[in-house]
Amino acid sequence: MKKHLSLVAVFFVFLAMGFGDAAGQLVSVVEKAFDISPFMASFVSFSGMVMFGVLSVPMGVRQSKIGKKKMLVIGLILFLLGAILPIVAFNFPIILLAVLLMGAGATILQVSGNPLIRDVSPEGKYSSMLSFAQSLKAIGTLSTSLILVLIGTSLMKYGWFSFTPEGATEPVNTGFRILFPIFAGVLLLTLVLVVTFVPNQKEEEKEKPTTLANCLRALGNPFILMMFLGIFFYCGAEASMFNRIPSILIDNNPGITPAMGNIVLIIALFVGRFFGGVCLRYIKAPVFLVITVLVSLLGNVLLFMPYNAFTTWLSFILIGIGFANIFPLIFSICVDRIPEKTNEISGLMTTAIVGAAIVPLFTGAAASVKPQYAFIVTLVCLCYLLFVSLKSQVKNA
Repeated sequence: MKKHLSLVAVFFVFLAMGFGDAAGQLVSVVEKAFDISPFMASFVSFSGMVMFGVLSVPMGVRQSKIGKKKMLVIGLILFLLGAILPIVAFNFPIILLAVLLMGAGATILQVSGNPLIRDVSPEGKYSSMLSFAQSLKAIGTLSTSLILVLIGTSLMKYGWFSFTPEGATEPVNTGFRILFPIFAGVLLLTLVLVVTFVPNQKEEEKEKPTTLANCLRALGNPFILMMFLGIFFYCGAEASMFNRIPSILIDNNPGITPAMGNIVLIIALFVGRFFGGVCLRYIKAPVFLVITVLVSLLGNVLLFMPYNAFTTWLSFILIGIGFANIFPLIFSICVDRIPEKTNEISGLMTTAIVGAAIVPLFTGAAASVKPQYAFIVTLVCLCYLLFVSLKSQVKNA
């Protein structure tokens, strides 16, 4: 019974992780609310994403010394502080600091949560439980999009959700501020669950404490390096799709908002992760990785066709379902292959999420030449992932 409660607590951690994706969705609303340039608004997304590159490996090192539970608590506290800041004060610098703290918290939750699922999962069910946990993360992300879409201007009548900038005559809608108390409430509940039910694994762990040098040396292992690059290109391709797919919908369907476009992908991700958790009870993780990458490739290829409502929506669905399980599959395959390097792998794989900040630079440059050229970049990423999935079939890869 206690192990089941531990699993529930860790599932709440993954739900909270989904809130970390809010940074990218806040860019456009923050730009409008504070009347700042797109360049300045881009620092909202950068503030959260940069933490994955800066903190992942150091936190993996620290985790090997103090244990996963303590790292989860630290991550949740940082995340909670970030969510509380815009509740007590509200301006652009505060938003940047809040997103920075939330990004730091989300990074630590990724570093600790992914391997902790292995500790609290039933024997042989790690890949399945990790995919299901990732589906809960998608719910956290989806809830952010839904709140941004549904609130509209309905909260402006309440003074807390609007303000009049200096020199302006009309109040500005800041309904998105409702996100932060919601985040804070869920994070506080998660913190209580983790403190109460998650056991301290430190004494039971057999892995030797890792160091920064060990993490870097781990990249010398060809298999770990291959999987690290797999996460890097997967996250880059996923972020690029989130950037480009809304523009396809907006260009061809006036009235569609960016958040509405993202909801299509997020729902497909959720469905894919939920059913992926079921499928992995019967299909081996390396085999399922090949299937999901092939589904993603088919969706990507459909994007090169002239706009057609059916094929375009089908491509979005296939991409979302295909992308849904790539991260947990690569992570779990790597940990199952080299369990003695769990902390090093966790830090490195979370660091690889920084691909979501780098690859979109190339898709953006390609799209400036011709919109469809952006999908050449994502196609290259997926071709590498196909190579990774086929290589992972070989036991001694």
